[in-house]
Formats: sequence, C-alpha cells, structure tokens
Amino acid sequence: MTTLLRKLFWVALFLVFTLGFVTLFDHGYTTPKQFSDDAKGEVNDLRGLVQSVQHSKEKSNDTGK
Repeated sequence: MTTLLRKLFWVALFLVFTLGFVTLFDHGYTTPKQFSDDAKGEVNDLRGLVQSVQHSKEKSNDTGK
C-alpha cells in the first residue's frame, strides 16, 4: 500500500512540474497572476484535447445503424 501511495505521489509531482514547465516555456513569466491564468489555460486545453479524443473514439465505434 505504501508503494502505491509513493508512486501516486511521484506521478502527481511529475504532472505538476510538467504543467509548470509547459506554462513557463510556452507563455513566459511576468507576474504570478498571469502565470496562474496561463496555467489554467493550459489545463483547459488539455481537457479539450482529452474530450475530443473521447468523442472521436465514440464516433469510430458507431456502426451507423
């Protein structure tokens, strides 16, 4: 159980640092407010990407009947 929690912690930490890295190098850094707004925008972009992939899978499974 401890191993699972440790792995979940490292995955979550990796995701947070990846989001920070992408936000910094895609948008730059001016103020903390702007950074948090840009990070929210990146999260929204990721959600849209995941939703579009799910919708395309649903359409591909449709047999047209």
